[in-house]
Parts: sequence; structure tokens; C-alpha cells
Amino acid sequence: MMRGAVHFDAVGARWTLFIGTAAQCALEEEHDKGFFAILQDAMPSVGLADVDDKAKMAAAARDLRIGTLRSFALHGLAKHHPGTSVAQVDDIIDDLGFKAFGEIIGAAIAAAADQAGAEGDKPAKKPRTRTRAPTGRP
Repeated sequence: MMRGAVHFDAVGARWTLFIGTAAQCALEEEHDKGFFAILQDAMPSVGLADVDDKAKMAAAARDLRIGTLRSFALHGLAKHHPGTSVAQVDDIIDDLGFKAFGEIIGAAIAAAADQAGAEGDKPAKKPRTRTRAPTGRP
């Protein structure tokens, strides 16, 4: 299982939502702004420092605009469900309801932020240096 993926059932199928690098870049292209700017515009009640708080993100995602929610879903489903159409995403949202699907999107965004934070928190490894062989001198 990919870290940061959120699994859910809707319209009689199992879905995997992952807002990884590809989804974030696709959102940036669609909205013509940076990923965190999209989040700020979509969820002004959440500060960027709160992105890794899954509970706050899930709660704030309920305030997302439907079109933005659909964009997150469309791009977040693309990795595991290539070719997913806007109509399919609409059916998923209609099946789950806006509130429940907003919580799924919020969890996926928080998981993506958590993944980025976990990778960024690892200390860089010190490069190995070659040791010199003894010269034979005391």
C-alpha cells in the first residue's frame, strides 16, 4: 500500500485516492497557482501549519467548493484509476455525499502533507569519506 493513499467504497467499487506529486502538479496546472495557494483559497479557515493535522483538514475540507473538491478527487484518483472521468467523480461524490467525501479529501491532503513532512524530517546522511590506509610511519 502506498503511504498517503486513502481507500474508500462508493458506487459499488473500491477506490484509492492519492494526492501525491502527480496530482499536486495537475492541480497546479488546472488552477494556475501553487498547490498550497490552492489549499489556502479552497480552505481559508486552515493555516498552512495545520495541513498535517488530519482532524483539522478533514473538518475544513467540508468547506471546500464543490468544483475544487471534484478537482482534488479527479487528480487524486488518476494514479490508481487512470481514465476516471468527471462524470464518475460526480457519481462518487453524489453517492457518498459532500460532507463524507470532503472528509476523504481532507484525509488524503493531510496524508500527503504527512508523507512530505516525514520525508523532510529525516536527517540527511553524512556522505562517506574514504579512509586512508596507514602509511607505516609511527
